[in-house]
Amino acid sequence: MDTYYKILGITPEASQTEIKKAYFKMIRQYSPESDPEQFQKIREAYEYLKKSDNISIGPAFPMLSDPSAQYMADQITRSLQAGDSKTARDTCEKAWKLFPDNIQFLYYLILAQRECGNTGKAVKNAEKLAEREPENKWFQKELAISYMARGFTNKAYFACEKAYNLGCRDIDFILIYASECFDYGEYDTILSILLEVSRQDKKWNKEELPEIFETYLMLAKVSQDRTEYLPEITDRLVLFLEQYRLYIPEYIMEISIIFSNIYINYIGNTKYFSKLGQAFPTLEKACRMEEEKEIVRHLLWEYNFSLVTNDSRLSATMKRAYDAFYGIEGLHPVVLKFALLDTKLCMIEERQEILKQAKIVKKDYPDFYGKMQDFFQTLESGSNLPYVKESLLKSYRKIEPDCSGGFYYKNYPNERPKDNVIYGGDYFEPYIRNAKKIGRNDPCPCGSGKKYKQCCMNK
Repeated sequence: MDTYYKILGITPEASQTEIKKAYFKMIRQYSPESDPEQFQKIREAYEYLKKSDNISIGPAFPMLSDPSAQYMADQITRSLQAGDSKTARDTCEKAWKLFPDNIQFLYYLILAQRECGNTGKAVKNAEKLAEREPENKWFQKELAISYMARGFTNKAYFACEKAYNLGCRDIDFILIYASECFDYGEYDTILSILLEVSRQDKKWNKEELPEIFETYLMLAKVSQDRTEYLPEITDRLVLFLEQYRLYIPEYIMEISIIFSNIYINYIGNTKYFSKLGQAFPTLEKACRMEEEKEIVRHLLWEYNFSLVTNDSRLSATMKRAYDAFYGIEGLHPVVLKFALLDTKLCMIEERQEILKQAKIVKKDYPDFYGKMQDFFQTLESGSNLPYVKESLLKSYRKIEPDCSGGFYYKNYPNERPKDNVIYGGDYFEPYIRNAKKIGRNDPCPCGSGKKYKQCCMNK
């Protein structure tokens, strides 16, 4: 195929600098005076390719020498741009019969047939197209997409692989290839091709942003078993959000899902994970609607929770304290109160260890420390600690029988009350029997001289 790339003697992967060098080289060889026709082709090819951003979305076809063929080509282009795929398909079929040497009509016929739902015919024509030029990345790409549209997943995967190896790099295709790899469990390939996208030093158009957010979402998902890639993914995501902060409100849900997937994959590396926190000032400034702000607040809560729960320097009690002091969303107020009481009692029992950890919390988690500061000071002074413990235990014993999942009695079973407790009167208000329980055959306490079972027991 006599493409614009072939006219300039370059490959489709050529950069803008290489395109410009090739153009100046060619016009010296074919000047307007010596070969005006070839010069015009060179000029046309350069004008088209210099407008592209190095990763074009399809093959570049030159102007056709036959006016009738060019007229039909223009008509097809207008129909496709207008979304009139049926007219484009019918025109392509006529043009392909009239001009079988102009392969671009077959190319556009495949696009139109897929849009019209003629996936079987699109596959057959795509196979013919790829057979004509096996090393053409764009033709191989259309073969892969046609296979996918028809449901030939195995053929689609290998066609995608070939198109990628031939140099196909447009973002839509990359995501298609990544989804095919996902079905086959080729996670290393997904990471490789999507990281290549994130590493590109280019300014993305607004229309491309949905695909870029999808790229980061897939990267976050597949890094679950390959956490060594998470530092780079996190760094590039934070930089990307800063660069495109004006569009954050439009993609706040996508950002939420990406962050949540990173939280799930995060295991213990505080150094790199803390870098994700650099994105929150940007997110908070970008959001205007209350719903958007609420999503960011929830993301920040999840972020801090992941930091705390994965910090090996903190004990299980201190990590549960984060949940208790911040409030676990959606729980009944009584359960939340129980969680606070349970945690505080455990912290009193582990006072010395907790006070050591309080210094870490104060330095690395100042907001968390602020919520616990009063209680930390109470632990540190120790003067009123017996009274505080007794007060907490009094409330704890009222609630504990109706709650589950507590750690205080589990870890400190000797603290469980040994008295028999009977519930009566107000809810949660226990009656504690001080005297020995009266037996059935004991003398009745009324003084009748009869046995208890024969006197007041039945009353």
